[in-house]
Amino acid sequence: KQWYQRRVREQKMGQDWLAKCPNEDDSRCNTLTIIRVLFGSFSFVLSLFMIFVIWLFKKYMFFSQRLLLYLSLAALCDSIPYMMGTIDNSFGCKFQGFLMTYFDWTCVAWICVITANMYRLVKEEISFESSESLFHLACWFLPGIIAGVPFIWDAYGHSGPWCWIKGDHKMEQVLRFLVWYGPMIAIVITLTCFLIYLRIHTKRQNRSYAAYNPEEEDAKTRKWRDVRVLFMYPLVFILITICPLITRIQMALNEQTSFPLVLLTSITAPLLGAINTVLYSCGSDMRQQVRPSFIWAEIKHRKRQTVAESYNFADENTGSNPYLMIQEEDDEDDI
Repeated sequence: KQWYQRRVREQKMGQDWLAKCPNEDDSRCNTLTIIRVLFGSFSFVLSLFMIFVIWLFKKYMFFSQRLLLYLSLAALCDSIPYMMGTIDNSFGCKFQGFLMTYFDWTCVAWICVITANMYRLVKEEISFESSESLFHLACWFLPGIIAGVPFIWDAYGHSGPWCWIKGDHKMEQVLRFLVWYGPMIAIVITLTCFLIYLRIHTKRQNRSYAAYNPEEEDAKTRKWRDVRVLFMYPLVFILITICPLITRIQMALNEQTSFPLVLLTSITAPLLGAINTVLYSCGSDMRQQVRPSFIWAEIKHRKRQTVAESYNFADENTGSNPYLMIQEEDDEDDI
C-alpha cells in the first residue's frame, strides 16, 4: 500500500518519465515505440516464414512439429499489437491491450503444452497427440477469459508509451499482478524445474540402455529427436520473460523507472517468434532445407505435384486427361 501511494505521488509530481508517456513528447517514449514496432515487425515476418516452411515441407505430419506450428501462429499474432505502436483513441488502446494480453497467454499456453509433451515422452515414451483437440480448446479459449478480466474494471488503457493494464489505481496494480506477473513468476519457476529434471532424467536414461536392441534403439532415437527439437523453446521463453519481470521489480523498488531495463524489455518482449524461427532454422534437419535454392526447388515440386493430382482427379471422374483433350480440340480446329 505504501509503495502504491508513493508511486501515485511520483506520477502526480511528474518525477517518473514513463508516467508521462505518451502525453509528452519525450525522446525516450518515442524510442521505445519505434523499437517495439521494429522488433514486432521482424518477429512477424520470421514467424510467417517458419509457418510457411513447416507447411511447405509437410512437417505438420508429425505431432511435435505441429506444436511448433501452433506456437509460431500464436507468436505471429502476438507480434501484431507490438506493430500497432502508440494508439491515441480509447477503443483502439483497449483493443491493443486486450490483444497483447490474449496472445501473450496463448504463447504461454503452447509453451506449457510443449513442456508437458516432452515430460510425457521422457517418462512414458508416448506423446499427447490424442489430446490435441483439447489443447486447442485450452490454448485458444482460456487466454480469452484471462484477457477479458480487466474489462470488468475498465482497466485497459495507456501504460507508458503502449496500451495495457493501467497503473493509476490500486485495483489496476492488483490486476497486473493477478493477470500476468504473478502467474508468470510461478510458470517460469515451474518450467525451469521441469527443464532441469528432463535434462537430468534424459542423461540417466541414456546411460541405462544396456544390450543393443534394434527396435528399442529406433524408438529411443525417435523419442530423443522429438525431445531435442522441443527442449530449447521453453528455455527461450524463460529467458525472454525474465527481463520484463526484472523491470517490474525495479519499478516497484525504485523511484525512477530504469530506461535501459525498459528498453531491453521492449526489445525482447516481441522476439519470441523471431528467436523460435532462428532456432528452428539452425536445427540439423532444417539447415539445408531453409536455403533459398532448396525452398524454390520444393515450391516448384509442389506446383508440379498439384498439377499432376488435378490431372489424376480428372482421369478418375471423366476417364480422360484434360490436357490431351485440349490438344485434340486444337488439332480439330487446325483441320
